Amino acid sequence: MKKSITWIFASIFLFGVSISQAQEQDSILTNYLRKAQYQQGIEYINTLEPTRNLECQKALCYKWLSNYSKAIEILEHLRENYPNDILIQLELAQCYENRLQYSQSIHCYEKLIETDSTNTYFQVRKADLLYRSEKYRTALENYLQIDPETYNPSYLKKSIALCYEKLNQPDSAKAYYQAAWELDANDIFSALSIVKLCIQQKDYAQALLHSETFLTIDTTNVQMNALNAFAYYNLDNYKEAVLRFEKCHAAGDSSLIVNRSLGISHFFLKNDAAAYPYLQQAYERDSTNMTVLYALAQVSHNLGYYPEAVQMYQKLIENALPNRNALYTYYNGLAQAYEKDNLFQDAAMYYSNAVPYASSNAQRMELFFNLSVLLEYDLKDYKMAVFYYTQYQGALLSYQESLLDQPDSNQEQIKEIEVKIDELSKHIRKLRTEHGIGYNDKVWGNN
Repeated sequence: MKKSITWIFASIFLFGVSISQAQEQDSILTNYLRKAQYQQGIEYINTLEPTRNLECQKALCYKWLSNYSKAIEILEHLRENYPNDILIQLELAQCYENRLQYSQSIHCYEKLIETDSTNTYFQVRKADLLYRSEKYRTALENYLQIDPETYNPSYLKKSIALCYEKLNQPDSAKAYYQAAWELDANDIFSALSIVKLCIQQKDYAQALLHSETFLTIDTTNVQMNALNAFAYYNLDNYKEAVLRFEKCHAAGDSSLIVNRSLGISHFFLKNDAAAYPYLQQAYERDSTNMTVLYALAQVSHNLGYYPEAVQMYQKLIENALPNRNALYTYYNGLAQAYEKDNLFQDAAMYYSNAVPYASSNAQRMELFFNLSVLLEYDLKDYKMAVFYYTQYQGALLSYQESLLDQPDSNQEQIKEIEVKIDELSKHIRKLRTEHGIGYNDKVWGNN
């Protein structure tokens, strides 16, 4: 009896010591984890007898140290022994995700769903990973199977919209973004997404409508203000576009699209001085945009910056596609810039280069007249001046014939053309006489 009592007291004592040691161990490990001393935590765990809980703690320490491969090694071993343990499976899924091994992570979530088919979080994470794996159709199917009443409905609607967007179904995407936006009027992501999709579809009226709707709630959002201005710009409402882009610029948005749009809007409003600095900044950021090049060429010419205008027109010609109307405009503009800069020989050459690209009689008349006057008064090349005056005369005669063919022709205008042709004939005869230019002189070869 005495021995039994002694054994009982000894057992109680040893059990108490064991509990005390365990509590001390827990306290030491907890202290390491609380201080984020994960490496020390791992080293301390390695001195202890391994248990399921300690191995889990060690795996978490490796995870927090971003050593996912080591964490996965421990968790995979634990999963073999505890295949239905949700915590182990979940941590393993997250480690695989952090290593961008999405297929393994998806497999883990599938196992979790088998264990607990009612857990919506597992279903959403699986769909999220399918999306990140660029399996958009499968991701969409998974999102659509999730009951929105059991998860954040706004998140689900936006996720579905993103899938539709990736699957190039913009109308379906807009419908789900709209549904998400209706749940929260301040949902800037959904609002921006709808406006961007409208712009991609060139539905600028709807882009304007949606952007204006959001800006009634938040007038300070930089991205939405820029898209709102861009919608006005594409609707050719340059006055409103300028007001809104300048607001963006004042708020610190000096992006390429803001500078470019401001410059081009001012250009179309004929505010050359205001357009110039924005176009310059846009050109410095992107020297290949043909609209910027043309606007900068025209604005530089109008402001008297002729060397810069020449440079821009030359770049336009270098980069132009074989477009007849564009090349006419660029050569003619380059010639005018050279003429304004008193570089008359270059001006004559580019006026001449523009002639083959003139697509109308009016364009040919303008070129022939400019060349004739330049050659006569600035280059004193009277033979070539006579040649181009003759070409100008022929273009005037063609214009007169077109007026006569009209059923309700303007007689006064026809009379003006007759007078102009007559005066031009006299001037040509005068030049021939004064400079000894015969009617048989070969001037075509000089052209």
